[in-house]
Amino acid sequence: MRYDFKGEEGLKDKAIFAAIIIFAVVGILDVFLPNADVILLARTLQAAGSATVVVVYWPDFVEALRTNKPELGDFLIFGVTIGWMATFCQAMFVIVFRLSGNPWWFANSDLNLLWIAMSILSSVMHVIAPGLVRNEVPRRNRIGLGIGTFMGVFLACSVMLIKPDLTEALERARPYISDVFKSGESTFQADEVDRR
Repeated sequence: MRYDFKGEEGLKDKAIFAAIIIFAVVGILDVFLPNADVILLARTLQAAGSATVVVVYWPDFVEALRTNKPELGDFLIFGVTIGWMATFCQAMFVIVFRLSGNPWWFANSDLNLLWIAMSILSSVMHVIAPGLVRNEVPRRNRIGLGIGTFMGVFLACSVMLIKPDLTEALERARPYISDVFKSGESTFQADEVDRR
């Protein structure tokens, strides 16, 4: 595996630099282009970035699946790869959705369940990844997994039982979130409301 680097590279510096560049570019584009166009552009970049992560991690992902004695990082490699596969699928789905005029039958397609399930699998693999102490899952991760699972089931059941109507609350928030810079209508055919 290639994940045992012991050098002095600074994570914080690289993350801050990348965040500044990404948020600056998106912010500048948002001032001049309609929101729908910026979101479509950002989704396209997200799909490309996600695909890049999957391609880079793929050899180690396959190796992790084939091994009978997984190393500590194999759980995370599996989770990262599956998670970014899910992000790629979601981004491509939203691109097709937007370029097709936002058809709601497509938004409720069974396809969505595939990458949602992949994301859930990815989150589980991240949480249950073995720690560095005796190859055992640290106690906080077991507790976190238990709490997360309980909260997820509780919230899912609550939403399904109550099915709250958020239309009014969303409409009240619309002036603050719909098009802050009033950059105008989109160049492609899509609904006025940003449907994701």
